[in-house]
Amino acid sequence: MMPKNKLLSTYLRQKKLTALKALLPDLFEKDKLNITSLKRFLGSEYQMEEKNYALHWFGKENALANAKHADKRKRVFDAKKSIHPEHSKNLFIEADNLDAMQALRVDYQEKIKLIYMDPPYNTGRDFGYSDKFQIRSKPYLEYLNNTDIGRVDSNLKNQIESGEIHTNWLNMIYPRLLVGRELLTQDGVLCISIDEMERGNLQLLGSEIFGEENYLGCFIWVNRGIANDCKNRFASTHEYILLFAKDAAKVQFRGEEKDFSPYSNPDQDTQGDWMPDNPTASSGNNNSRFPIINPHTSEEYLPPNGRYWAFSKNRVEEWTNTGKMVFPNEKGKRFLLKKYKSELKSNFKPIASVLANIPTAKGTRELKELYPEGLPFKYPKPTDLLIKILEQLSDDKDVILDCFAGSASMAHAVFELNEREKSTRNFICIQNTEACKSGSDAAIMGFKTISDIAMDRIKRAGILYPNLDTGFRFYSLAENE
Repeated sequence: MMPKNKLLSTYLRQKKLTALKALLPDLFEKDKLNITSLKRFLGSEYQMEEKNYALHWFGKENALANAKHADKRKRVFDAKKSIHPEHSKNLFIEADNLDAMQALRVDYQEKIKLIYMDPPYNTGRDFGYSDKFQIRSKPYLEYLNNTDIGRVDSNLKNQIESGEIHTNWLNMIYPRLLVGRELLTQDGVLCISIDEMERGNLQLLGSEIFGEENYLGCFIWVNRGIANDCKNRFASTHEYILLFAKDAAKVQFRGEEKDFSPYSNPDQDTQGDWMPDNPTASSGNNNSRFPIINPHTSEEYLPPNGRYWAFSKNRVEEWTNTGKMVFPNEKGKRFLLKKYKSELKSNFKPIASVLANIPTAKGTRELKELYPEGLPFKYPKPTDLLIKILEQLSDDKDVILDCFAGSASMAHAVFELNEREKSTRNFICIQNTEACKSGSDAAIMGFKTISDIAMDRIKRAGILYPNLDTGFRFYSLAENE
């Protein structure tokens, strides 16, 4: 027996085709619609060009339109809610972040060096704010009824169920990525925290907007230990931070400072600190295997089997004269090759993609230090994690945009790094007026909205850095006239 609510009812589809045939009989061959004839009838101006490779979902065109429409709102300054506004270059905008980002285009188009997004992960968990974006089945199935899907097999069932889970989240994040790209400087980077739930979709979507060549990669943030009660004995102990550049060719990570502890100068070498260097290499040719004669003992040195000298024959005399190559006075000892600290091309080495030893619990401890009376926000990002990002991808006087401010960990991180580097980075925090859940610690502590928590965190953290710009200019949004 056929179910009453069978998806893509054959009857309804046939009814629509019959009506279409009555209007445009020339486009049909017997009872079948000729798609080529239909395209020819419509003309190119009424056809949407299909992309060869892209992520598609219900509502994508509307989400695109939301990003492209003219700015509907303007920023309205409120001195009473601001902190030291006469001296501060920081901004706090209380509004929906898409509206706020669009309003920022007036003054900040291509002026923001680093955008950080910590959006809801679409997990359905309770963080004190909505983290569930699943679309209701009925409108989604109505959308599918207008497509040309013929039958519901197991693969299509999976697609439908995945669409219900991911569609609204994609519609939320898509326009924000589009507008974010417009705000970035040419050497700017957009960083997005995410977990497994939307990580795959986010990378595809970001590559579509920024170009796959501008996907810099991702940090893998090890944020928790292994739980003892994993149901299937598999523990996810990490999240991701995806990095998209406006122009990857113009982005340079700072890297991490090299360890100079092995360098010293026990022999008072005039060229400064040095450390022993390996004179051999794993690759080379016959020209790289030549005898080196100790001028004191006449002993002959050759590289070990399968190894090669890491320098040319011409270097031996030069380095012997300068003291870079030191020969022993006794037989049976190897010569010493010095590696001078002054020879290093950079004091920094590449940063690894795995960020460890910065657990989420550290962010919680930081918030508890500011709020001994309670914990107003669950799972705040640790400032050390955000400082890592700031150190790598921003410089003095850069503007940092935090689109999902939450508990304002990014603002706190900017204070800390400015103090450490004697720099003057400025932040723009955006947070909407989403109400704190009734009965939550935040509500019990007297906070009405998430934005109230963010502003209070900035105020409390600012007290720790009295010599910095720790204030902000508060803005809400109003309709443009």
